[in-house]
Amino acid sequence: MGMLTRTPLGRMWDEWRHRGHQAGDDAEDFLLVTWDSCRYDVYSDAHTPVLDRHGPAQRAWAMATYTLPAHQAMFNGFLPHVFEPLPFYNRYVQQLWRISHRNLAVRPLVTFPEATVSIVDGFRRRGYATVGVAAMDWFAKPSPLQDGFEWFRVTGTAAREQVRLVCEQVERRARRRPCFAFINFGETHSPFRHAEMPPLAADPVAERMSLGRLFNAGGVPDAAGMLDRGLWDRQRECAEYLDRRMADLLACFIARGRPTTVVVTADHGECLGEQGLFGHAFHHEKVMEVPLLIFRLNAPPHAPPA
Repeated sequence: MGMLTRTPLGRMWDEWRHRGHQAGDDAEDFLLVTWDSCRYDVYSDAHTPVLDRHGPAQRAWAMATYTLPAHQAMFNGFLPHVFEPLPFYNRYVQQLWRISHRNLAVRPLVTFPEATVSIVDGFRRRGYATVGVAAMDWFAKPSPLQDGFEWFRVTGTAAREQVRLVCEQVERRARRRPCFAFINFGETHSPFRHAEMPPLAADPVAERMSLGRLFNAGGVPDAAGMLDRGLWDRQRECAEYLDRRMADLLACFIARGRPTTVVVTADHGECLGEQGLFGHAFHHEKVMEVPLLIFRLNAPPHAPPA
């Protein structure tokens, strides 16, 4: 990095130069939503009419096995990967967000200079409102996952409240400017409960995925282990609940009228008894398989790369 790029004028020049290497413009809103721990097969089987209107989710491969590194990858422009020749789903065809444009034959939709800390930081430097809410404690201070956000809250698992907060903050902070908004939903994370479920004195399904059991699991595959269908059904029920909450969230961005690129995915999946394994934070096919759906509101789909 030369002396010039370390000065305010140099950084302005670097930013202007990088904007010329992107396919999009700086008027688009972006919304990134993660359904924590949601498996691809569970999502595919769930009744999700709200998101189905925007297309089927692709089977993608997560960048990490648990919340912190998976979101760090996404905030650095690396979404879960799809092995199909699809722009944005496969970053080798075209990347949605990228820090640095070097050696690329196809321009990303959005790119930022190499010194940019994260895409969130990059959007904020461009004047975007950057707002986020998260369910998981991995986002709590001093987590690096809050870096770059103008406004951020950790709410615990509370999808309806999270949607309300994001819509409220976008309306307050982005009335005359574009925004990058983020939500991490926790309902699809163990113990797989949502606000519309009746309270239970004892919940044997949730008990089987309690933190006490997960933290003290053996972590050794057992060929006799099988999928726990009760757990699978509960995560599916939570996915269907989140689809209903997505209707309220998308309505906020439709009402804004700006072109909006929406990404709905999971940070990782979950083992639910396969080979005797439960939870995540280890490499297994069901931990790595996640849904990925990318679509656009208030505008036609992005043109395919030249």
